[in-house]
Amino acid sequence: MMKVRAAFPLAGTVVLGAALRFYALGFGLAYPHARPDESTAIGVASGILAGDLNPHFFNWPSLTLYVFAAAFGIARFAGVALTGVSYTLIARTVVALAGTATALPTAVIGRSLGGRPVGTIAALFVAVAPLHVRDSHFATTDVLMTLLATVSVALAMRALDTGRRGLFAAAGVAGGLATSAKYSAGAIVALAAAAPAIAWAVVFVSTWAVGFLAGTPYALLDVPAFSGDVSYERAHLSAGHTVLLGRGWLYHLQTTLPHGLGLAIFAAAVCGIPVVALRYRRKALAPALFAAAFFLSIGAGRTVFFRYALPLVPIACVFAAAAVHAAAGSIGARAKLPSSALAPALAIAIAVPSFSQSVQLVRLLSRTDSRALAAEWLAPRLRPEHTLHDSGGDYTRLYLPSVAFHEWRFDPVTRSFGDPAGATPDWIVLYASPLPEYTAAPDPLRDLVNERYTLAYRVDGVPPAAGSGVYDRQDAFFLPIDGFKGVARPGPTVLIYRRSANP
Repeated sequence: MMKVRAAFPLAGTVVLGAALRFYALGFGLAYPHARPDESTAIGVASGILAGDLNPHFFNWPSLTLYVFAAAFGIARFAGVALTGVSYTLIARTVVALAGTATALPTAVIGRSLGGRPVGTIAALFVAVAPLHVRDSHFATTDVLMTLLATVSVALAMRALDTGRRGLFAAAGVAGGLATSAKYSAGAIVALAAAAPAIAWAVVFVSTWAVGFLAGTPYALLDVPAFSGDVSYERAHLSAGHTVLLGRGWLYHLQTTLPHGLGLAIFAAAVCGIPVVALRYRRKALAPALFAAAFFLSIGAGRTVFFRYALPLVPIACVFAAAAVHAAAGSIGARAKLPSSALAPALAIAIAVPSFSQSVQLVRLLSRTDSRALAAEWLAPRLRPEHTLHDSGGDYTRLYLPSVAFHEWRFDPVTRSFGDPAGATPDWIVLYASPLPEYTAAPDPLRDLVNERYTLAYRVDGVPPAAGSGVYDRQDAFFLPIDGFKGVARPGPTVLIYRRSANP
């Protein structure tokens, strides 16, 4: 009975994490690029479902794509009609389940480090961490990779505690599968350095390779395509994306982790580093090795998407939990209060700001995307004879698949639409956001709009200026991770102009 009661806090934490991850799981579905990369993942997975097991795409490894394809197959067998919406919801459900489940191996790591209280607190911190909550809504590779990498670390710690080489081999398999979800998890091979003997290290690396090839078999079966795509991704990571923000080491420490964890949990994690080093040095070897190797690998590049740091979140939460446990013990000893009561209270106080941040995030995700609302307004007003210029790029342009109209392009060099008589389109769509790399329009086009057009419809999404918002500057995702003042809904602010009758 005592064991059952002791499991209640962890069970409650898992339920809390699930609620945050499954709420608003259908965000942006009327707009296909609300989350960049989803369409690629779902498209490749549907091709696998159609019978071609070779994904012919290795910019990402294949495990997540196979998992999505398997989920699609199960849904089809169960009688679900597979449409664009259902494909997306099924894939996002898989990711939300993986995100929810990540609390469990995080709790195992914390428990192996400092006992049940540390494990439960670490799970709570992961459950409410805004970056993990956010990305658990996306049908992409990062959350499954994070789950498997955390499982690998948990198994490695257990293996080192018990002296069971078989568990160390299992840790290698889990690490290989994590790498087969996303290449950056290859840093998990650093766990081999924790092996008590060379034979153990060999076993870990060997089983890691087995796990990787089990999830990405065409790395061997289609070597030219695999090596070409991997080389491209390596160059992309090194060069940066859209806007240069510096090396990842500094950026992730200054921006991604403080706002991705929540400032209070991040501060606790920083305080937890010396606590872990002094109190749990031997037990902390496996998570410390992985965190250090992973941080060094992703920090070397100039492509610094927030999601690249996601596998660090569970480890940081364990360190934060260790700091809370130590602080509760110290305060309790001085105040003559039981640390068993102080630790949960302190943990909840630290978790509340992150929980509030995550709640604001998912509430905004639940609102209709600005681009979907704009398309809904414009579609019935467009006629087959109408001309339209949409200034948006691949991730902002309005989705009007069944509407007949003439699309015109603007040439900023000639400052015209190429019409010999100097005609301009009936409609022009402009955008505004704190991500100008994805929404800026040429000045001549904006001048033309000011001279000849009237604003017909406006949908407020994120504000034109960042303000207090913390945005993933390299990512075409129009919602901040923190600082939500002035944000009406996901998506850029959309401005639809109609040509004036008397320009």
